[in-house]
Amino acid sequence: MFSDIESALAAISKRTSTNTFALKLFAQLMEDLGNPQYQLNCLHIAGTNGKGSTANYLRSVLETAGYKTGLFTSPHLINHNDRLRINNIPISDEELLNYINRTIPYWQKYSLTMFEIDTLVAIWHFLDHKVDWAVFEVGLGGRLDATNVVFGKVCVITNIGFDHMEYLGDTLGKIAFEKAGIIKSGSVVFTGVNDEESLSVISRVCADRECPLSVVNSDISSTLDGWKQSYMYKGLNVEVKSVAKYQILNSALAIEALCYMRDSGWITLSDELLLTGIKEAKWLGRFEVVSEVPLVIVDGAHNEHGIKALVESLSTLPRPLVTIFSALKDKETDKMLRMLVDVSNEVIVCEFDFYRAQKAEVLGKGFDVSIIPDFLEAYQEGLLRSEGGTLLITGSLYFISMVRACIISK
Repeated sequence: MFSDIESALAAISKRTSTNTFALKLFAQLMEDLGNPQYQLNCLHIAGTNGKGSTANYLRSVLETAGYKTGLFTSPHLINHNDRLRINNIPISDEELLNYINRTIPYWQKYSLTMFEIDTLVAIWHFLDHKVDWAVFEVGLGGRLDATNVVFGKVCVITNIGFDHMEYLGDTLGKIAFEKAGIIKSGSVVFTGVNDEESLSVISRVCADRECPLSVVNSDISSTLDGWKQSYMYKGLNVEVKSVAKYQILNSALAIEALCYMRDSGWITLSDELLLTGIKEAKWLGRFEVVSEVPLVIVDGAHNEHGIKALVESLSTLPRPLVTIFSALKDKETDKMLRMLVDVSNEVIVCEFDFYRAQKAEVLGKGFDVSIIPDFLEAYQEGLLRSEGGTLLITGSLYFISMVRACIISK
């Protein structure tokens, strides 16, 4: 038993990997516990990118409409408690400690990883607080992810791109199959996937499990107004507090799912509350303006697909545009960096203290970039070089978490 939250988190953080990517033992644990997760009304969100943002739009609208809503996401941006929220309030240290201590008897028998412990804690926490709806963001993939012990009445697959290919496969079809693994008989499915290979896989899974599928058109035009944008959808004038173009599809996916829930009588929701919930939703670390003077933006674009979506939103930013970039070893960093070099006036690569982080020299090799390993030094240099323009900091979500803490503390 742990007596303080710091030692508890230190212990579970060491339980981060297993020899195989599988769900069998964790599913067995949940069955041995009586499958308490089936008592929850769940929304399950998968996809290569946009999972957290879409989950957050869903959470925001449901809360605005008066529903007690649990949200489970990962990784955290500020502290571990952020992963488990009810009505957007992170779990307290005391509760988190108590729940972690409750999981200890199962660690060895079921070879629990940190993410599986987090998932179990989220389920208990949401049940104890009697949430009306629980929104679960997939950690990795879908079919074999720990969150796949829940039954998603609503399943959302945001998009499909190349990421975690050592686990999910080396084609879009294989990756789509893993993401579609969250779909269960009785689910209702929404997706923003538009490539033929991925969509055919998702459609086939939905047909096999007799689940209705709605495909949201990703070609939605929007209008910029300062640091927000608006668009027309389903006859509604929707406003999002972000200039990132990728948030249009994420919010539209949430709207489609919420309108279905309303039309099915699962929730009571006026158009006014729907629009308010979308407008007020804010997701830290995603095209987040952490300073306006000087202009500093952080964005957790942590894979090729994410960088491509980020790049589409940079044309309106003041120049010069200087980008600071750092990423994990297992990402296709050459492709990511090439896109950033093409759209930036200058790029600085750095590194951060994490066992999976790539070295700055390796990241920058072969590119016309500045290599400054220390982030604080890179940040100061970036501020100087971007004077009068924009400093963009992007890459791994673990990196962005560290970045925000450094910048905001200053």
